[in-house]
Amino acid sequence: MMEPFYNKFPDVAEKETRCVIIPKGRPLPAGEYYMSESFCDDKKCDCRRVFINVIYNDNILATIGYGWEDLKFYEKWMGDKELAKDVKGPILEIGGVSTKYSQEIFTLFKTFMMQDKIFIDRLKEHYEMFKKSSEKKKSNFEDKTEELENFDPDLHTIVGLCKEIGTGFDCITDNVKEAFYPILMAIEETIWSEYLKDSSLKDSEVIESIKNIRDNIFSENTKFNEVEKNIVKRLKLVLFLNHYNKRDVSLSISCVLKSAKLHKSVGGNRGYLTFISGFFNEMIKK
Repeated sequence: MMEPFYNKFPDVAEKETRCVIIPKGRPLPAGEYYMSESFCDDKKCDCRRVFINVIYNDNILATIGYGWEDLKFYEKWMGDKELAKDVKGPILEIGGVSTKYSQEIFTLFKTFMMQDKIFIDRLKEHYEMFKKSSEKKKSNFEDKTEELENFDPDLHTIVGLCKEIGTGFDCITDNVKEAFYPILMAIEETIWSEYLKDSSLKDSEVIESIKNIRDNIFSENTKFNEVEKNIVKRLKLVLFLNHYNKRDVSLSISCVLKSAKLHKSVGGNRGYLTFISGFFNEMIKK
């Protein structure tokens, strides 16, 4: 499974993620294009590849796969000469994001980025960092498990658990929503659990609770109702386990609030609660 480099090294990613500036008058829209790197998180795998999501205005416009070793390496690694060509790349990943700009971005990558030795060397360096981090993952996981067993949400504040650097996104779009799933799922799964306990709960009550959390989440002296307290507790656990900042938290809460309002307007008094119940019930079946 591919994991963003910034998940493990947010500080390094912020400083070293390559940005290409496209001027006006070119086939691509003018602006900044960020080459966001992802690597395989399987510690047994030494594929020496990178997935690059090219981001423009917080939207992924193309996903490029690239392996920097010679073709013989991938032929041996894959055991298939034809597949090895695609694994080496560069290639527009079939399972990645594809847009009307993907081909033009791919041409840009092959023409300029592939000739940039500093960029290629940095990919290799980031890969080594990522893989060494994966090797330590087991011991880190054991340490984290012990910390988790001793974690008491009542001893922590939301502000204290927020990191300085988060996802780096300024809004939640479909292309980047996955980065916010732990927060979004924590909120909505808690709401669903409360609905299972109290079937009289209505969307209007949920919306008011989300509003109260949105407006007071970073305050230590706010009085929350039982539903709100449980949501905040789940959020604390998510923040303890992940790298999110205050901006990420605010964006996620607002995203859930928007969804609740939308489904209420479409489905009535329990349109939102019915929607998330259907979603989580399907997850249980799977």
